[in-house]
Amino acid sequence: MEIESYKERYKYINRFTRGLFFLTGDSIALVLSSLLAFSVLSSFSSTDRLFPTELTALILVSIIAGLAIFRMYVVNWRHTSLRDVARIYAGITLGTIVSLIVAQFLISPGNFEYAFASLTIINGVLLISGFRVSRRLMTEMIGSLNKNKKKHAILFGGESEGEQILRDILKNDHWNITVRGIFDDRVSKGMLLHGIPYMGGKKMMIEYVRYNLVDELIVAFPEMPKRDLRYVIDEVKKIRPEMNIKVLPSFHSLTDDPVGIKNIRDISIEDILGREPVKIDMVTIMSSISSKTVLVTGAGGSIGSELVRQCVKLRPEKLIALDVDETELFHIENEMKEEGFEIVPCVASVTDEQKMDQILGLYQPDTIFHAAAYKHVPMMESFPEEAIKVNVGGTKILADLACKHLVDKFVMVSTDKAVNPTNVMGATKRVAEEICMSFNGTCRTKFVSVRFGNVLGSRGSVVPIFIDQIKKGGPLTITDPEMTRYFMTIPEAVLLVIQAGSMGKGGEVFVLNMGEPVKIIDMARDLIRLHGLEPDKDIPIEITGLRPGEKLFEELLNAEEGVEDTDHEEIFKAVCSRKMGKADLEVKIMKLFELTNNGESDLLRHMLKEIVPTYKFNQKEGRSRLALIESAHSTVQS
Repeated sequence: MEIESYKERYKYINRFTRGLFFLTGDSIALVLSSLLAFSVLSSFSSTDRLFPTELTALILVSIIAGLAIFRMYVVNWRHTSLRDVARIYAGITLGTIVSLIVAQFLISPGNFEYAFASLTIINGVLLISGFRVSRRLMTEMIGSLNKNKKKHAILFGGESEGEQILRDILKNDHWNITVRGIFDDRVSKGMLLHGIPYMGGKKMMIEYVRYNLVDELIVAFPEMPKRDLRYVIDEVKKIRPEMNIKVLPSFHSLTDDPVGIKNIRDISIEDILGREPVKIDMVTIMSSISSKTVLVTGAGGSIGSELVRQCVKLRPEKLIALDVDETELFHIENEMKEEGFEIVPCVASVTDEQKMDQILGLYQPDTIFHAAAYKHVPMMESFPEEAIKVNVGGTKILADLACKHLVDKFVMVSTDKAVNPTNVMGATKRVAEEICMSFNGTCRTKFVSVRFGNVLGSRGSVVPIFIDQIKKGGPLTITDPEMTRYFMTIPEAVLLVIQAGSMGKGGEVFVLNMGEPVKIIDMARDLIRLHGLEPDKDIPIEITGLRPGEKLFEELLNAEEGVEDTDHEEIFKAVCSRKMGKADLEVKIMKLFELTNNGESDLLRHMLKEIVPTYKFNQKEGRSRLALIESAHSTVQS
């Protein structure tokens, strides 16, 4: 408390001394202006005149008051802008009008006094403006003298975002960057932006890099088509592999806040993946989250944590972040505190029915985003019972409780691996989709599933693994040279999940438009080049063969499914053919858990296929034992 009190006193003293400094400077400028005006006019006068002290005092007081009204005594001297100069003119104009009106009653000025007042004001405008901008001019002059010591940078993108970033660089000397040129195909060559010349478009920029030692390229063009960005990066890296490239991402913010150099980051695979940024209907998703109580399960994971970040920007009344991993939960809680939002952390497992009942009863969420799941395909092939407990059991527990506690909407994050699954993880997520469809219509809660492919940069996914292998000098390991995957950035995927959830009327399985599938080997080569290295020369690529449960190609719709358009061009609705009702599904899930509880893990896959007929795996083992168990179960029921 004492530290905070000291900080407040310091801010107050700092504001007071700054205001006093400007007041003194303006007063001196106005006195000098009046003396200069009197000296000039006296030289043209045929008679001796006394200095108009009263009129000078009136002008000085009126102009000081006008400047105060326009808040010119609380500005930052170093960053005085054209807008501040305009406010100076407005304050002086206001003060002038007031002083002349008052002078009519107190002084009755003549021609000499009017001329004196006019010249004093003109001099005052020049001296006060010069005084106010002197610090900025001095800073920029010193900066220009030191620019040879700074990093030589060029800027691609000279419109709104580029202008803001350039202004930020020019204002803040500590960035240690000097921009020597701006390139943009949309702006005519030869024009100037804050004194920096426009030097042409993409091709001219590549030629500039070829013949000049450039340290850094800043791409401030979020709407730039990915194919153009890829072309620029490929060409620049061919010429100068070591050159640093930074980019302003498409999803730098959900708001229209100004951007600066703090918003740019190193170029990454997401920026050249080949799919264009998706359009988000901010009005719709804002209305679905703002002032609501939201629960996010799996909040410490890649998708869950991004759900928390994006939901926080939409200003819910309360956000409950739930995860079994207390470390990741701690990190996301601290991150949100730094953003000025207090989330409610809950360390719990979605398989703990009693604890989940307590949490939903206590917080009464309006919306649940269910992202808690086991997702690693090869690991779940070794531990199928764990995938069933969390992906199936956790979803069913939450669905039951959502109905019990009158939750408005339940949005489950699904995966393309649920389509014609060849692994336990995909099959269990398909069962989770079936659970959501079977519960919809049985209570007030609207159940929606959202299916999408791989997200770039998620924990355990291919990109972080490749980056780690590059740092170690290789090789990059790829299971098959023909393997392809659908990819989406985490912010894109999460925003579309929120969008789909807000659109859902209940019972839908939404499918996100994942763009074109990407060859993993092409992605590996792109990543190597982004690190300034050459594939197969600096970093070898090794083919290891498919792992258990892996596919060469992923699918987003079942063979028997169709697709319907929605109001959003990036979101489709799968036409799912449900083959069993809620009661039948619950019986089969009960049998699945009996096998799990009895340690019959070798039979789980067969039971999963009973629920998901499109699930494909090696069925030779355990058929007879499964038949015996099914027969025994039927006998007990009868």
